[in-house]
Amino acid sequence: MSTATPAKYVVGVLLFDGYTIMDVAGPLQLFDMMSDVVSTVTISEHAGTVWTNPPNAGTPMVASYSFADAPHIDILLIPGGLGTDIYAKDPAYLSFVRQASVDAKYVLTVCTGTSFLAATGLLDGRRATTNKFAFRHIQRFGSAAIQWVAHARWVVDGKYWTSSGVTAGIDMAVAFVTHLCGPERVKPMMELIEYVPSTNDSDDPFSHLTEHDHWASFTRESTK
Repeated sequence: MSTATPAKYVVGVLLFDGYTIMDVAGPLQLFDMMSDVVSTVTISEHAGTVWTNPPNAGTPMVASYSFADAPHIDILLIPGGLGTDIYAKDPAYLSFVRQASVDAKYVLTVCTGTSFLAATGLLDGRRATTNKFAFRHIQRFGSAAIQWVAHARWVVDGKYWTSSGVTAGIDMAVAFVTHLCGPERVKPMMELIEYVPSTNDSDDPFSHLTEHDHWASFTRESTK
């Protein structure tokens, strides 16, 4: 008697103009090495090319699906980037993130991508973190009911996994795939890519950056 092949987890990556490359590419390097377990799709409001420096500069990435035709997502990955200041306030993006997050088994955010979840209200009453450079800025996207963790590389609260700035997303992704598939599967992956991840979710050498609103001065300078 034949046995059915287990269904793969579908990883849906939210894309938008102004995304940060490593927020996407870091976690996806791990998922790409687990094609027997997961399949990956990229999604934006409209299918097509998005840019790190819009309208057409920086690094392009293609969204294969629009919000209207996106498949069911088991694992939603939300990156950060300068574009979050626009799209984490956009009704179409917030509506998609809210529904996809409710339906997903897991939701992962990297860096300022936490702003999307904060703005939907889904983090109310939960612990979460974000890029410490933008820590105070991102808090403005949500309510006072969010329990922001200033000293954390990443935070897990139920199905929600939120991480600090950029490279912390890789460490969170390592912890997540270990949770999903076990250390025996992940150890040879780390050896192959020659990466030594942080395994301590509270080991955060950048927590001192929460003392000031660095993001405000940085974005002013970057738009000059």
